[in-house]
Amino acid sequence: MITIDDLYEKWNNISPYTGGFLLVSGEHPLAFHIGYLNDSQKCFIVLNTGKLEKVSSSKAISVENILLNDNSYALRFSLNYPSLDEIFVKLCWDLLCSSKDGPHPIEKIVAQYKRWLRLLQQIGDGLLPSHSQKGLIGELLFLADLVEKHGDNMAITEWVGPEGADQDFNFSNGWAEVKTTIIAGTSIQVSSLQQFNRSDEGFLIVYFLDKTSSTGRNTISLNEAVKNVFSKISSRSSADLLKLKLAKSGYQEKNADEYSSCRFKLAEKRTYRVSKEFPCLAKDNVPSAIVEAQYKIDLPSIEIFRLKEA
Repeated sequence: MITIDDLYEKWNNISPYTGGFLLVSGEHPLAFHIGYLNDSQKCFIVLNTGKLEKVSSSKAISVENILLNDNSYALRFSLNYPSLDEIFVKLCWDLLCSSKDGPHPIEKIVAQYKRWLRLLQQIGDGLLPSHSQKGLIGELLFLADLVEKHGDNMAITEWVGPEGADQDFNFSNGWAEVKTTIIAGTSIQVSSLQQFNRSDEGFLIVYFLDKTSSTGRNTISLNEAVKNVFSKISSRSSADLLKLKLAKSGYQEKNADEYSSCRFKLAEKRTYRVSKEFPCLAKDNVPSAIVEAQYKIDLPSIEIFRLKEA
């Protein structure tokens, strides 16, 4: 299967001025072509889709079910903002890969694009704000540990937060939610009733991080956290999956160097077991009239659930 880097290279080898489209689908049941609508607008075309119900566009990406000269229909994705080139290529790669196996590939493409549509509403063109960098660093620190324990492909597959899941990590026998707070922090923020709404046991992972100008021991930037995970990965397929999930988290490789200047001091990691007795708000323990809530959990009050770090 084509890799993200290969897709980039093939696209960049097409002249946007002379036109022309390149088949990139390989053994996929559908025909995927890449090319340009004009000198700066990348587009991705899926042939023989049949006439579809309207697929919503976004400000960044236009989607059209177009009628071709041979009276067949195709689904065309066009990038409106060249600055989101990196995100667009990864989205197209994801549409190709997520629909290659099993029946109903067209339905899979549309469903996967709709997931991206929700993410695109949150993804900006610039740097992630400091608090988002801090949160992503926490998830990547935990992911790096998982790669060593579970292997790269399994660990990256278990990282489901970028897909919009209620918890950051899902395992075959549990789950984990990662939080970050300041070094002197005594509470963590819970963003929804769904985050701890699980019948099976899981883990709350808390990293204590403060912003710092130091480059000394126990300091880290988002760029370094990303590089650390990549350094533990051995397969190209796992590297592509990680690139995809980073993109869905709002991290763009083109901004990598700029992330190096925003550093955090890591003081501590704590792990708590989330059992039925763990204090939290969830849909089954609040009045039905309450459909959404954000709240804080006092860390000293959950000390009895804390596990010893290995």
